[in-house]
Amino acid sequence: MKQIEWIKKIRDTSPRVHCITNYVTAGDVANMVLAIGGSPIMAQGIKEVEDVTSICQSLVLNMGTLEEERVEAMILAGKKAAGLGHPVILDPVGVTASAFRRESALRILKAVRPSVIRGNVSEIHMLEQALMGMETGNLCGVDSVPGDWSGQPEKAAISLGNRTGAVVVMTGTTDIVAGHGRVMKIRNGHSFMGRITGSGCMLDGIIGAFCAVGPPVTEADAMTEAAAMAVCAHGLCGELAAGKAVRTGGGTGSFRMYLTDYMSILDDGMLERGKKIEIS
Repeated sequence: MKQIEWIKKIRDTSPRVHCITNYVTAGDVANMVLAIGGSPIMAQGIKEVEDVTSICQSLVLNMGTLEEERVEAMILAGKKAAGLGHPVILDPVGVTASAFRRESALRILKAVRPSVIRGNVSEIHMLEQALMGMETGNLCGVDSVPGDWSGQPEKAAISLGNRTGAVVVMTGTTDIVAGHGRVMKIRNGHSFMGRITGSGCMLDGIIGAFCAVGPPVTEADAMTEAAAMAVCAHGLCGELAAGKAVRTGGGTGSFRMYLTDYMSILDDGMLERGKKIEIS
């Protein structure tokens, strides 16, 4: 991979990242975007999302607390971002939980064609099956269901990417980034990240910041790299935060605070030394 100074670019330009996200984690997402050097805007009113999107450099659509009007706002914002050539990051949170979420995700995919899709193993598999027209039941909420999916998990990520044209980020014990002929396995991270609410939502915002300073969305290979480096950055900060929490006798509350702390002091040298990527 090219040694681009991603974090320096973000902090030099402070890209605006428009996040239509869920109310459970909105504050955490905003603080994480600020920590990496971006400027978050958390507008979701249907009458203003197009205007806000037009002054931002990337758009994050997170389906965590989905409502009918929120879907319409996401589609309006997504179309505006796509028309401006801005990257769109879609997180189909809980797509395994209800038919409404699956139908909404399919509507967004059809109307917007996101640049990056980020989900856990269950969500990526379920979304791929829904695109194939397969009847699926409701399995779980926002958490991944271990053991439900057989075979190599990267196959679902590759298939979903081929069907949508998006870079697919599948998070789990090993994170997978699949995009345009490349598959990257990323082994940064810590189990504490699965014990707090919103770790994946925070990652959405980080991906939004990295993609906002990358080359145009038409340069698909560069979008893959931006997404992969965002995943590495988030996972590395998780490792560092967990280490400090353990050393200081803290638990998951301390870990959450340290996660933001480390993102705020992360630099390109730390990221280059600490990233754990296997590329195929």
